[in-house]
Amino acid sequence: MRCLTVSTRTVFVLLTLLYALPVVGSEEIIDLSDPYQIMHRHYAAVGGLERLKSVITSHSEGRIHYDDLQGTFKHWENRPLQYRTEEDYSIISQIEGDSGDYAWFYDTNGQQLIVRDEETLKRRRISVLLDRYDHLDRQSANFSMTFAGICSVKDRTCYEVVLSNTINSDRGHFFFDTQTLFMVRSLYRQPDMVIESYYDDFKSVDGLIMPFHQHNTFHPWEKTEETWTTSYTSNQAVEEKLFLPPQKKKGYHFQDGKISASLPFLFIENLIYLPVTIGGDRQYWVLDSGASMSVIDQEYAERLGMRIEGSIRGYGFGELFNLSFVRVPEYLVGSIQFASQKLFVSKGLAAKSYEPAMAGILGYDFLSRFVVEIDYDLKVVTFHAPETFQYKGSGAEVDAPLKYRTFSLPVTIDGTLKSLWSFDLGSYHSSIHYPFAEKNGLLERKGVEIVSQGMSGLSREMNIQFKCLQIDRFQLQLPLIAIPTEKGVGATALGEVGGNLGNSTLRHFHLFLNYPEQKIILEEGKSFNVSFPRDKSGLIIGRSENNQPMISYISGNSPASKAGLVAGDVIVEMAGQPVGAHHPIVPLREILLGPAGSSIAMKVQREEQILAAALILEDLYPTDTDACDGPTN
Repeated sequence: MRCLTVSTRTVFVLLTLLYALPVVGSEEIIDLSDPYQIMHRHYAAVGGLERLKSVITSHSEGRIHYDDLQGTFKHWENRPLQYRTEEDYSIISQIEGDSGDYAWFYDTNGQQLIVRDEETLKRRRISVLLDRYDHLDRQSANFSMTFAGICSVKDRTCYEVVLSNTINSDRGHFFFDTQTLFMVRSLYRQPDMVIESYYDDFKSVDGLIMPFHQHNTFHPWEKTEETWTTSYTSNQAVEEKLFLPPQKKKGYHFQDGKISASLPFLFIENLIYLPVTIGGDRQYWVLDSGASMSVIDQEYAERLGMRIEGSIRGYGFGELFNLSFVRVPEYLVGSIQFASQKLFVSKGLAAKSYEPAMAGILGYDFLSRFVVEIDYDLKVVTFHAPETFQYKGSGAEVDAPLKYRTFSLPVTIDGTLKSLWSFDLGSYHSSIHYPFAEKNGLLERKGVEIVSQGMSGLSREMNIQFKCLQIDRFQLQLPLIAIPTEKGVGATALGEVGGNLGNSTLRHFHLFLNYPEQKIILEEGKSFNVSFPRDKSGLIIGRSENNQPMISYISGNSPASKAGLVAGDVIVEMAGQPVGAHHPIVPLREILLGPAGSSIAMKVQREEQILAAALILEDLYPTDTDACDGPTN
């Protein structure tokens, strides 16, 4: 599960540069179908070359709306690359910026992230080149501009200019009013999103004309951000330390005074459950490295008397959902005592799980405080204090820069399909993202239809057996990897990572998640070469509105469909066991993992009838598929 938070302003540094940069060659003849001349007219209209070049530092403040949150912002810049943005929404606050050497983010719980992923580094390079006016050189090796024609933007006739570059695949579309030459709209296209912006309320400040109102929409998530600038100053002295990130807050201590804590976990249906105690109340939470911030179930938070505030949009596997915020008091995870902090709140989170009920999710803001060691064989997770951790094993240490606050590392499928994949402890299976599958012709591959339960509903996928999956020097044979049947609007639509490593893959390893160094250490687990049981029925068991186990999904041409079962059938008996209301779901699902050829007697209620069925389990995936020869270096 993954949640999109309010960290989205980095790209606007680039857009701000483009809006305010000057153009050269003012002596040229104006050609209104020439994008370079249109840029010249634009920059002349907003203040001219010399005035624009003279602005080195700036400071602005104002109001901000992000989804349903309302707050204030402060923004500082020091050309060419340094900036700092502070946003305060009362219930949460955050700071992000760039020191000139690196980009960083500081979240509402005092966790500091140095941004090192490749795409962010490329965008920083683009920002520097824009500040040097390289995009205005017709012979530039880095940029090219084209004229896309004349169009209408909110009843204004506009020139459209498209800016491309050779560093990444980002493209900017900029729309200039033909009368004023002010930029009134922009579209910034990235592989993972499109940022659509509108600008108005233009005012003159110190000889420059700039928009004091901006409205942004982030597609496909339909998140919105609106800012109203209330003050702007330029060329005032700014201390260099302003552009450095605040110090990270530790926010925890080991109760026994040790430098690490080992906790046994429940491993149920490929998810890791840990006990969390709040105010003496002990419940199970899922460990999720794919969640950008920890989440608590709304009903549980209300039962504990917590005050729920605000609303924001998040995204998970294939879908969008609404989140709120809450301040959680001190809590315990095993022998680790945590200070009060802010969490996301999700309505109906616990209802999406079975045994045990999921009271919350422990995400990035929890995990990033440690080096996290996971032993799937012993079912123990150890949280190491980063300042004292030293790795002495012989495993593979893989650079895995945090992207969207989730590790990303190189993965190769079938020896040739290479890309970065997210590292997601909160996903029970591994999956390929739709853009990567589409690009590599994988959408037509044959497999077994499955559905995945996300934060806001079900996502349909095709589960496919590949030849091999390789991470560094380790190669897993005949892995099952899901591909979504539709692009969706959640994590499956992300284009800068090719897929998502879930516990169906990760459980073969002994793992160390080194958050401070943004590295993953992999060792072969005792189960590295084990083939874990797979579903042999083609059906999924869920619950009816009356809490009775029922068949919630059936794959086409599966053993379940051959047995005459249909989605909606309420299970009243299975494998000789009576099944009533509140009967545990997980043991029933485990029956479906039995040997091929096994016959499972079932009785189901369909409307007013009780029907008997014999479900014959089958191997749903080819048993004669060739595996890869061995790891490739």
